[in-house]
Amino acid sequence: MYLPSLFASALVTTSVVAKQCQNFSVPVTVCARNGVFNVPTLRDNHDATTFIANFTEPGRNFSSEVLLGYQTINNTYNISVKFCQPDAGYGKDPTIQFLTHGIGFDKTLANSSFATFGLLLACYSYWDLPYNSYNYSYIDVAVDQYGFSTLSIDRLGIGNSSIADPLSIIQIPAELSAIYKLTQMIRRGNLPNVPQAFSKIVHVGHSLGSILTYNLAAMDPTASDGLILTGFSQDFAYIGATFDIWASELARNNQPKRFGDLPTGYLTWANASSNEKTFLYPGFFDPGILQFSESTKEPFTTGEVLTLGGSPPTVPGFKGPVQVLDGNQDFIFCGGDCLATGDPASVGGSIPGGVAKAFPAAKAFEAYIQPNTGHGINLHYNSTAAYKVTQDFLIAHGLGP
Repeated sequence: MYLPSLFASALVTTSVVAKQCQNFSVPVTVCARNGVFNVPTLRDNHDATTFIANFTEPGRNFSSEVLLGYQTINNTYNISVKFCQPDAGYGKDPTIQFLTHGIGFDKTLANSSFATFGLLLACYSYWDLPYNSYNYSYIDVAVDQYGFSTLSIDRLGIGNSSIADPLSIIQIPAELSAIYKLTQMIRRGNLPNVPQAFSKIVHVGHSLGSILTYNLAAMDPTASDGLILTGFSQDFAYIGATFDIWASELARNNQPKRFGDLPTGYLTWANASSNEKTFLYPGFFDPGILQFSESTKEPFTTGEVLTLGGSPPTVPGFKGPVQVLDGNQDFIFCGGDCLATGDPASVGGSIPGGVAKAFPAAKAFEAYIQPNTGHGINLHYNSTAAYKVTQDFLIAHGLGP
């Protein structure tokens, strides 16, 4: 397998013990060079299986086979965001963390009225997970305990952000453009509802969110002051196996109540077993969180799959600190053992440590391996320990709140 290269309609403000958060939508003009792919409309789950099988076939460059050319996308879409700040407000020179989720997650769960688990799942988030009274919340640690501000987003095409054509529009270049435009708004102080310009912006990603964060730094090394890449490495050897385990189906067939109105180019993995194998490490997560995450999963698109690769091998222009943080049992980027590397030059002797070579000018680099943890770091019992490692890293390298 080869991987080629309203303003808020409704503003919701909530306040908990030590943070204040707002959920709102921001109109963002996306300008991107998207691929034009000759892929027929998927009609059923059989077509979804065939599409993924073509993409993962060893030695085959399916993305290149179906690529007809490129088109410039220049449209305005609504990106749903959640801005959180400490009750005490900003410091003199505050740092904001820009949080980008990966495949299967979102910032705020859309189109759901699940009342399972004793709460209304209208605010599900990888970064602010409400399961078990928010004991898994990354935002609670970053904002409440450390005093950072955060901006988490629904990627273009996902959650409460604008839905668009899953093949021609929802691709990596378009999603990257939306992140870049939002970053500029934050730095210039013209992000709606946030009356503050932030001179220090740290981009924190998970999985596909980390790939986007990496590509942001490659596209403009000055866009970010620090990078946190979680659920990430430059080893793509297990991507094909991941898709095989997912046994992908049309999202509208898999969860018709939630995704019945989505175009057929939106896909999702088949069931909780696929979810557990690729995201979780058995014995080290609450069994209920698997049911929770399966019921609240978000889809991915054919356009994302076809544009998944193409990241440059190095980002020589980025000079800020970089942390790569993975669960030791991450299947998707480490095959289930992030310490299984034959490269003694890797930082910390780990697969994620190999990313150090991509950032030769970084102020600092750290590869941290969280024990007893799978790819979905935030869903494990010991997730908050990983969160604190990240906050301490930022503070140690001049990017404190």
